[in-house]
Amino acid sequence: MNAFGGTTLVVVLVVGAAAILLGWRRPFLVAAILLLGVPFRDFLTRWMLVHTQLSVDTVTALGRWWFVVILALLAVVALQWLQQWRRTRPRFRPDWIDVLLLAIAVWGSFEALVSPSRAAGITSLRGYLQPVGVFLIARELRPSRGALRSLVVAWIAVGALMAAFGLWQGAMWTEETYRAEGYVRQDGSLVVPPTIVRGQIFIRPASTVSGPNELGVDMVVLTMLAVLSIPASKGLGRIGLALLAALYTLALGITFSRSAMLAYIAAWAGVGLLVLLAARRRKAGPASSPRWAILSGAGAAILVIGFALYQLGVFAVLASTITNLTTEFHYVDTVAAIQHLIANPGGVGMGMVEPKGAISLIEMGGLYHVEGSLFQIAEEMGVWGLALWLSFWALALIRIARFWPQLSDPWLRALSGTAFAAWLGGLVAFLFLPLMQSISLMVWLWFLLGTAVAARRIDAFWVGSEEAAPGG
Repeated sequence: MNAFGGTTLVVVLVVGAAAILLGWRRPFLVAAILLLGVPFRDFLTRWMLVHTQLSVDTVTALGRWWFVVILALLAVVALQWLQQWRRTRPRFRPDWIDVLLLAIAVWGSFEALVSPSRAAGITSLRGYLQPVGVFLIARELRPSRGALRSLVVAWIAVGALMAAFGLWQGAMWTEETYRAEGYVRQDGSLVVPPTIVRGQIFIRPASTVSGPNELGVDMVVLTMLAVLSIPASKGLGRIGLALLAALYTLALGITFSRSAMLAYIAAWAGVGLLVLLAARRRKAGPASSPRWAILSGAGAAILVIGFALYQLGVFAVLASTITNLTTEFHYVDTVAAIQHLIANPGGVGMGMVEPKGAISLIEMGGLYHVEGSLFQIAEEMGVWGLALWLSFWALALIRIARFWPQLSDPWLRALSGTAFAAWLGGLVAFLFLPLMQSISLMVWLWFLLGTAVAARRIDAFWVGSEEAAPGG
């Protein structure tokens, strides 16, 4: 397969030029297009392979548009930052978040170079670092209040479409439908594995993304975004957001992704922690906070959906998992990985872990198999490499939680709070699933984290702009 042929060059030139030209004046708009478009990448790839005469090489090349957009935006924000720096020459102040991120890149590069297969090591490292570019971009964006609000509303609408499509698949699609629409791997197996529900085979839907597990965590992110946007809305808007949170929860349930359900619980715990921090800062009891009533309303709607999930058999599957935990694949896989890392804290080498999504890595094979992304990091970069990643995430999340109650704009607070809750949930899912390889999920999570880390500066930028405006 000619992975980087002429079509790829055309995509780089056309998409890159368009992203740079538009992004120079409106970088946030280009970032929004990336966020709202990337969940449909897998679906469109499957559609083109099945319903057009395009070659696999061509479809693969077209599917790389997202990475071209990231590179183009990185170039734009880097050049604009350099221009700003030359004008103001601010005093250099190292940020520990940047220090840790640089340490991760340096250590990962070292591990890639000393890997048993340097080509596999570099490919694997690229997979980790590509979506981190979205984090760097998001930290430098300064959207208007209206633009940020529009993005949140559009994001929630895209999520509703994803959830509705997933529910339709769960209710109507058969194995033949999935195969006819291209939901198959290279070996011919379905990317939507079935499960047994009340004695019947049920094919877990993937909606527009890579698989049911990614869809499940996507729904966790969207639930948090809808719930935390409730204080920013009014009247019927609040009811609509609560109902959408319930819809996302239902869509999560029919994926039967147990790791995503654990992520859901962890994310809700994150929301509760933020609300407690805000109440403590206001020196008021939790009962006096209006957010408690709003979150309780959303919770009540979700309880109704919980009853529906019970009727569908979701809780029966979870109960079966708990009662047979020691024989469950992910439990055995995780315990084996912990034991292996205790004996081999340096891991097996960058690019030497299976399963991986990159075709080149699949063809090369590996030296060790573990599903959880966090354990994949440890096996590829050693336990100290994982320690760097965990330190980075911990510092970022602590900073987000610390400044979240101080944010004055409710839509910015919604995005920042979603970043905190969604990353807590995502890290739980990453213990068991290789979801850091899921492009659309990681673009979402890294954008949220970058925006949340920069939220205090964005808020200050808005206040300063309003004060400087005539009559402000």
